[in-house]
Amino acid sequence: MEHRIEEEEILAIVHNIAEDFRYSGEYEKYAQLFYAVDATKTINDNAYRDMKEYLETSLRELRKDLAWRKEFLGENPQIREKQLTETMKKIEEEYLTLLAYLEKIV
Repeated sequence: MEHRIEEEEILAIVHNIAEDFRYSGEYEKYAQLFYAVDATKTINDNAYRDMKEYLETSLRELRKDLAWRKEFLGENPQIREKQLTETMKKIEEEYLTLLAYLEKIV
């Protein structure tokens, strides 16, 4: 299977994830995957499987971190990390959107 991504929202999410890897300086398997999909705007079988794996694993970790931050900020109102929490929620929404898209194209 090779699927061409046409939806602008999905292209933007893939690009955002690729940019996150560029800023982090990581160049491992998943970074290369998102760079390639961002550049070609296509998903093949291997990319589909690896992208889904990355998103599911990252979502689990992100949700754990979000839950901890919410609790921590609730107990420490003087700390203003609300922007970081909001950014993490946005990332969660993007990951969920991309996962839903992947499920739809199979």
